[in-house]
Amino acid sequence: MRLIIFFVLLFALCNSVHALSMNVEGNYVNEKVKVMLDEEAFIIFRMNYGTPIFAEGSTACFIPRVTGELYIEAIAGNERINKTISITKRQGGGSSGTDYTLPDGTFTVIADGKEFQVNWRTALGALEKASQILGFSYTVEEKSWGLYVKCIKGKCEKSDGETSGWMYWVNYPSDEMPGVSADEYEIEEGDKVIWYFSRSMDDTPDSSPYKIKITVSTGFAVGVESSWNSKRSSTTSSYTSTSPTYEKFSKSVLLSPGTERRIEISKGIAEKIDVISITLKSSKSKKILLEVYEDLPVSIPGKIYRCFSIDLSDSEIEGVIEFRVSKKWLNSLSPNQVLLIKYTDSGYIELPTELVEEDGEYYYYKSELKSFSTFAIIVKWRGFPLNTTDGRILRALEWLRTIQNDDGGFSNPDEESDIAKTSWAVMALAAAGENPNDWTKNNTSPIDYIRNNLKESIGRMGTADYARTILALKAVNENPRNFSGINLVDMLKSRIKENGQIGDFIYTTIWGIMALKACDEDVNKSVEWLKQQQNEDGGFAWTVGEKSDYDDTAAAIQALIAAGEPGDSEVIKKALDYLKTGQNEDGGFRYFGSSASNAASDSWVIQALVAAGENPTEWKKNNVSVVEHLLSLQTEEGFFNYTSYQTSNPGYMTVCAIMALLGKPHPVKAEEFLNLSFEDSIRSTENGITRLISSTPESPEQNLSLVTPTTQEKLIHETLELHSKPETFISMSKILAVSLLLATTILTYLWRRRK
Repeated sequence: MRLIIFFVLLFALCNSVHALSMNVEGNYVNEKVKVMLDEEAFIIFRMNYGTPIFAEGSTACFIPRVTGELYIEAIAGNERINKTISITKRQGGGSSGTDYTLPDGTFTVIADGKEFQVNWRTALGALEKASQILGFSYTVEEKSWGLYVKCIKGKCEKSDGETSGWMYWVNYPSDEMPGVSADEYEIEEGDKVIWYFSRSMDDTPDSSPYKIKITVSTGFAVGVESSWNSKRSSTTSSYTSTSPTYEKFSKSVLLSPGTERRIEISKGIAEKIDVISITLKSSKSKKILLEVYEDLPVSIPGKIYRCFSIDLSDSEIEGVIEFRVSKKWLNSLSPNQVLLIKYTDSGYIELPTELVEEDGEYYYYKSELKSFSTFAIIVKWRGFPLNTTDGRILRALEWLRTIQNDDGGFSNPDEESDIAKTSWAVMALAAAGENPNDWTKNNTSPIDYIRNNLKESIGRMGTADYARTILALKAVNENPRNFSGINLVDMLKSRIKENGQIGDFIYTTIWGIMALKACDEDVNKSVEWLKQQQNEDGGFAWTVGEKSDYDDTAAAIQALIAAGEPGDSEVIKKALDYLKTGQNEDGGFRYFGSSASNAASDSWVIQALVAAGENPTEWKKNNVSVVEHLLSLQTEEGFFNYTSYQTSNPGYMTVCAIMALLGKPHPVKAEEFLNLSFEDSIRSTENGITRLISSTPESPEQNLSLVTPTTQEKLIHETLELHSKPETFISMSKILAVSLLLATTILTYLWRRRK
C-alpha cells in the first residue's frame, strides 16, 4: 500500500513541475526557422525587435529575410518561454547572392537623368543596400541642397498631403534628426537608420505607418526590416499596448478568529517590491487566497520607491504590512519622510507609517491596513503640495466665496455667472476638499446653477465646453451621462473624428481625452493622434501647424498621463524638456515667446509636473521655484494677480492656483481631499469653509523680489470658435487703453479655451 501511495505522489509531483518547452531549428536568412512546442501556445516572432508576427499552435515557421536577432516567445496559459537566436547568412551563398554589408567605395545613383557617385557608407547608401536585400525600388531627385528621395516602393511625396514625403533619422530617438541630405550623412558601425514617410511635420518614426529600419553592425553588416501599413493593424496595436505581466506571490491562507497569521513574501517578489511580510487577522474562520505583485506606479505628489498590489479573496480582512526602503535610494532624503499610500477610486490615502529599525542597507517600516488595494511606498516632497489648512489656500477660498453670485454660479467681480466659470470654480473647490453642494447663495449651489442653466446654454457650447463641464461634474460625483436630462458624454463623443481627433483643435482633443478618460471611455485612438501632434521641440500647440506653447504642452502632459502614458516615456520626456525652456528669470513660466510670467502658466506647469512625478519646487531659476513665483502673485485679499504688475481675470487665476498649489492635476477626482490627511484628522468649519486640523505646520509665506517681466504679447486664435464659447471671465468694457489690448486678448483666450 505504501508503494502505491509513493508512486501516486511521484506521478503528481512529476505533473506539477511540467513547464512549457521550446525547440528551435534553423537560423539562416531566407530559410525556415521552425519552432516546436510540447503544447498549443500563442507564438510571437520579432526580427531585430521590430514589428511582431503572431502564430498559434504547437509548431510554427518563420522565414527571416535579414540578418540579426530573432526573438521568439510562446505563451500558454500562465506559462511563458522565450529564446533569441542569431540569424546569419549561410556560408557559400545560400539561397541568395546578395551581399549584406556596406562596402567601402561608391555606387551610382541616377537623378533627373544625371549620374551621381554616392558613398556606400551614408544614409542613402544604407537605403540602396536595403533595396537590394528586400528587392524594392526608389527614385531620387536633385535639389539645391543635395539628393532627395522622392519615392520608395511606389509611395511618393505629396501622396498624403502637400507636406508629406520621405525623411530619414539616424539613431532615433537618442540623436537629433540629421540636418544634411542622405548622401552627405556618413554612417558608422552601430548606427540604426530609419527611412519613414512623414504625412505631416508632426510625424515621427514611431507614428509613421511606412518605414524601413536599417541596422549597421560590426563590419558594416546590414540588417533590414520593413513596416508597410496604410492602416496600423489591430494585431500590432494590441501587442504594443498590452500591459506588462508581473510575477505573483500567491498563497492560500487559513485564518482563525482572533489570531494573527504572518506570511513572509517569497525572496524573488520581495526583492522587486521590498515588502517583507504581511500579517493578516480575521474575526471569523476563513480560508483566503493572498496574491502580491509589482504594479504600475500612478501619479502622486512625491518620489515613488515601489508600487505593488495586494489582492485578497475576502474583503473583511485587516492586516499589517512590513516593508523596507534602500538607504542608497533615499540618498540625502530623510527616512522620516517615507510613507505608504493606498490608491483608491478617488485618488489616494496616506497611511500611518512607522519607522521600526534599520541596518546597514535598509530602513524598515510597518503600516496597518484596514483594506487591501494597490499601494506605493513614497517619499513626500518637502513644502509641497500645500495642505488645505495652509493660510494661503484658506484666503483664496474665502475670496472665492465673495465672487459667488446670487444665482449660485461664479464669475469675476461685477460679471454674470456662466457654466464655464462655474465649472472651474467647482473643480477648485473639489481639489480643496470642499463640497460645492454646500457653497450656496439663496439656497442655490454651483452644481444647481449648472443644472438650472445647462439646457439653455447647450446650443452655444463647443467641444471644450462639453469636456470642462464633464470634468466639473465628475469632480463632485455627478453623472455627466444624465445631468439635467443631457448626456454630455455622448455629445463629446460625437465630436471624435475618424483619426481620433476630438473637435477641431489640439486643445479640444486634450480636454476631450481628460473628460472621456474620467468617464472610463476608450481614448486610445485620440491619445495616438495627440502624440503625433507633438512638435519637434517637444511641445504642443493649440492647433495643428502652430508653434508650441507652454500652457497647451502642460495640459497635454496631464491628458496623456491621465490616459495611461508612462511618465518616463519619450513623449513625456520631450514635453518636459520643452517646458524647461519656458521658465523666466523670475522663476515663473510664460505662455509663449518672451511674454511675462503669469499665474495661469505657473499653475498649468505645476500640475503637469505633479502628473509626471516631478517636484515643482525643484524647478528653479535664480533660486526661485515656479511654486514660489506663483505664491508671490497672491494678494492680501486672497486672489492671485495675472502678472506681477497686472490684475486681470482674478477668478480664473485663483481657481488655477488653488488646484496647482494643492498638487491636483487634471482630471480632479471626487472627494480627493480625503487624501490630504490621516484617518484621525479633525475637521472644523469656519466662515462656511471646512478646515482640516493637523499637526503639520503651515509653511512660511514667500516674499520675493521679482525681475520686471517683459510686456511682449501676441494675439490669440480663439476668435475661431468665438460663436460657441461665451465663457470669458473678462469684462471687455473694462478695456480703456490700447496698451492693454494684447494682454486682455490673451486672457479671453485662456477662459474660452481653457481649457
